[in-house]
Amino acid sequence: MRITGAGWTDIGLQRHTNEDSFAVVQEGKEVERQGACYVVCDGLGGAQAGEVASRTAMETFVAAWCSRELSAEDTKQRLRLAVHEANAVVYRLSLSSEDLAGMGTTLVAFVPHAERSYICNVGDSRCYRLRGSVLTQLTEDHTMAADMIRQGLLDPAYARNVSERNILTRALGTAARVEVDVVSDELCAGDRYLLCSDGLWGTISESDLKTGLTGGSPEETAHRLVDLANACGGSDNSTAIVVDVEETAGLVD
Repeated sequence: MRITGAGWTDIGLQRHTNEDSFAVVQEGKEVERQGACYVVCDGLGGAQAGEVASRTAMETFVAAWCSRELSAEDTKQRLRLAVHEANAVVYRLSLSSEDLAGMGTTLVAFVPHAERSYICNVGDSRCYRLRGSVLTQLTEDHTMAADMIRQGLLDPAYARNVSERNILTRALGTAARVEVDVVSDELCAGDRYLLCSDGLWGTISESDLKTGLTGGSPEETAHRLVDLANACGGSDNSTAIVVDVEETAGLVD
């Protein structure tokens, strides 16, 4: 199968800086050796700290994923090691300056390998899969509201309207160690995956998100979704990476 993706980010209509960062790594020798990867980070912290945290985490994660030195028995473990390396670098940087103290970031990443997709996340940036007409969220948010939903204390229908939705229970770079969620999913031709920050999924309704994901190339769709978030008020930075799974034709002698 052939995997192609593209991403887009925008500052939104109410923020002074863009604290989102993303990477689409699907070409080059490193990809031939280690495989493609797609990652979105959404920074948190005062002044420029959120921007620094997200960019540093994204760059460190990609470098670790592509590194020959990152030895791991399987793809899930390799993802965990890459996230742990990103966490360590951001955490050390946060201790180096008063301006960066307490900074952190979310991270969600997608890698295809051997007919499967592997998704890891920390925080509330999400990965969705659109298969046919069914949109499925593949990651779990690490927020107080999400914890309350899982405990049966909050109706999911009201989660968008509570302040706990914005309180992270887990973030990358805020402590020396971080817990990482990793899930695996079968790749099927025709699938479309979306990685996005909460500035996108928290602004657009799920029905509009599904409609916005339908049709067009990954690049066109990423632009369309970010534009839709801005049309809905653009209260936050928004970022989207759209990844398509396509069937490849067999070789003919």
